[in-house]
Amino acid sequence: MHRIVTAAIVGATVLAACSGSAAADPTSLTSPTTPDPTPPITVRPPHASAARVLMPFDACDDLVDWAVEHAIDLVGPYGLNGGGYVPYAVRDLDVITTTAAAESAGAALQNLAAPEVIGTNLQELGVDEPDLVKTDGRRIVVMTGSTLQVVLVDNDDLTLAGSIDLGFWSNDLFLDGDRVVAIASNNFGIVPLFEGVADGIAPYQSPLVTVVEIDITDPTDPELKRSLQIDGRYVSSRMVDGAIRLVVSSQPTGFAWEGPEGTGLRAEREAEEKNRELLRNSTADNWLPYVVVTDHDGIDVTVVEGTLVDCNRTHRPDEFSGLTTLSLVTLDVDELAIEDATAVFADGDIVYSSGDATYVATSRWINPFVWDRGEQPEDTNTMIHKFTLEPRSAEYQASGSVPGYMLSQWSMSEWQGDLRVASTDSPQWWDTPESDSVVTVLRDNGDELETIGSVDGLGRGERIYAVRFIEDRGYVVTFRQVDPLYVIDLSDPRRPTVEGELKIHGYSAYLHPVSDDLLLGVGQDADHNGRVTGLQASLFDVADPQAPERTDQFTMGDASSELEWDHHAFLFNPADGLTVIPFQRWDDKGARAGALVLEVTAAGIREIGIVSHNTKANRGWEMPVRRSLLIDGRLVTVSEAGVMMSAADTLDTLDWVEF
Repeated sequence: MHRIVTAAIVGATVLAACSGSAAADPTSLTSPTTPDPTPPITVRPPHASAARVLMPFDACDDLVDWAVEHAIDLVGPYGLNGGGYVPYAVRDLDVITTTAAAESAGAALQNLAAPEVIGTNLQELGVDEPDLVKTDGRRIVVMTGSTLQVVLVDNDDLTLAGSIDLGFWSNDLFLDGDRVVAIASNNFGIVPLFEGVADGIAPYQSPLVTVVEIDITDPTDPELKRSLQIDGRYVSSRMVDGAIRLVVSSQPTGFAWEGPEGTGLRAEREAEEKNRELLRNSTADNWLPYVVVTDHDGIDVTVVEGTLVDCNRTHRPDEFSGLTTLSLVTLDVDELAIEDATAVFADGDIVYSSGDATYVATSRWINPFVWDRGEQPEDTNTMIHKFTLEPRSAEYQASGSVPGYMLSQWSMSEWQGDLRVASTDSPQWWDTPESDSVVTVLRDNGDELETIGSVDGLGRGERIYAVRFIEDRGYVVTFRQVDPLYVIDLSDPRRPTVEGELKIHGYSAYLHPVSDDLLLGVGQDADHNGRVTGLQASLFDVADPQAPERTDQFTMGDASSELEWDHHAFLFNPADGLTVIPFQRWDDKGARAGALVLEVTAAGIREIGIVSHNTKANRGWEMPVRRSLLIDGRLVTVSEAGVMMSAADTLDTLDWVEF
C-alpha cells in the first residue's frame, strides 16, 4: 500500500456511525398555555450508557479480515450493492479571458483598500463553509455550471475579468488570498478526450471527488494549478486558517464482479460463490479509497498517487456500520497538498465544527433488506463522534449517541464545552403521527460523550423543520399543520426545559438572530389544513422565553426560497437590518424570480423592494438570484446570468456584468 505524506497547516476530522439505545421512563409535564391539552413535554434525567469508541486497525491484515468477514454475508450474484458503475463525461479545460480594459482593472487591484464585506452566511464565526460565490471585496468568484467566473469590484463598477471552464459542475468554492479551490462530487473528470471516445463520453467509471486549485493572481488569466481526485462521494468541507478539511464517502473498489452466466438459480449461486472468492482474495487497496494528485503547471504531471489512508489510521465502530469508508482529508490551500487522512467504516452526511472541535454524525447502518421489506427500523439512534483540533492534527476524543435522526448541521451546536443536539425519532422521508423530537445535551467525560440531560415531547406527530442554538437557548420549529416554535432554556445543561411555545400557521425553515431578543424565521405560510401557500418571514420577540410572540409577518403568495434548504442563500446586515432572501414565484402572471429585500428591525419587517435579473440575453426571463453580498454598503446579487450591483437603500442599479 502506498502512503501519501505532504505538508499542511491544520489537522482533520472524520465521519463515523453506529448505533446505541437511549431509553428512559419519562415524567410528563402538561403545558397549560392552551385550552386544549397539548402533548406532554418531558425532562429526562441523565442516564448511564456504555462508552462507544472508534477502534483503529493494528495492521492491514486485520482490516482485510474484518471487511471480508462482513462482506461475505452481503455479497450477491451481482457483487456488493448490486455492483455496477456510473458513466461520466469528459471535458477539456478551456481558459477564456476578456479585453485589455479588464487587464488594466486587474493591474490596479492591488492598490485598492480592503473593503467591508458581508459574504457567505456561516454557522460559526471563523469556520468558513464552501459556497458557489466567494468574495474578498475586490474580487468576486462565481461558479456558473462548470465555469469559474472572476469579477472585479471597483467602487460602483464591476468588470468581468476572466473565466475558466473546469470541466465539472460545482457549488462549493473556497477563496483564500489568490487561490480558489473548487470541489465537486460527480462523475466528471479532468482528463483529455482520447481516441475511440465518441462525443466526449468515456467508458463507465466509479464516482469521484474532484478538487481543483486555481490561481487568480492575474484575474484576467485564471490558471489551473493542481487537481486532486479521490474515489468516492463528496460529503462536506470546512476551512480554518488556510486548511481545508474534506470529508469523502467511498465504496469498495477494484472488484471485477462476476455476473450469472445465464438465467436461473444455479447461475446466480455460482456467480455469488465466485464473488465470495474475489472477496477472500482482496487486499487493503480494495477497501480503502485511491487518490491521484496532478500538477497542471506546464505539462500535467502526477505528483503522487496511492491509497489515501493508512490501515492504522482507519477505524471501525463497535457495531458494524457498513463497508463504506468515510475519510477526512486535510488539505493545504496553497499547494493543495494532503497533510493527513483518517477514515472509519461508516457512512453519513452531517458535519458540524465549532472551530476547536469537529463533531460528525450518522445514523446506524441498516441492512438494505429491511428497507426492501418496507419496514422502518426500530430504536434508531444517531452516533456522534468528537475530534479535537490541534494546530497540526486532529485527534479522536469521544463518542456518544442521541435518539432518532438529525435535520442538518444546525441540529448541533457547542456551548461551553457541551454539545446540544436536536433530533426526531422518525426520518424526514418517513412521516408518522407518533413522531417525537428531543433536545439532548452531551458532555465529554474523557472517552464518552455522555448524555447529561435532555427534554423530549417536542411536536408530537410532527418533525423538525428548523433549529437554532444561541448561547444558552435553543429554538426548535416542528410542523404538520401549524408551526410550534419552542424556546428551550439550556442554562442548566443537566435539566434543559421548554420555557415557552408559540403556534402559528406555516413553518420556519431557517432561523436567524436579529438581536438578543428578536428572531427572524423564514419558511412557508400555510392554511389551517397545513397546506403551504407561499413564502413567509416572521419576526419573533423572544425577550420573555415563556411567552414568545410574533410581532410582525411578511408573506409572498405562491413563492418559495432556496433559503429553505440552503442557509448560504441568506444575507443579513446587523447594522441596519438589511435582509435579502432569494425567491421564485408562480402565479397567474407567470413565473417570476429575484431577490426580496427587506428591512428587519425591532420596529418590524419593511419591504424595500425586489432586485430582478431581467436581461436582454434572457429574453425577458427573470433569472433566479442565488446569492447576495454586501461590499462597502453596496448590494451585490448573483445569478446564472451575471452579477448586479445596486444601491442598498434605493435598489437602483449601479452596474451589471453578464456572463
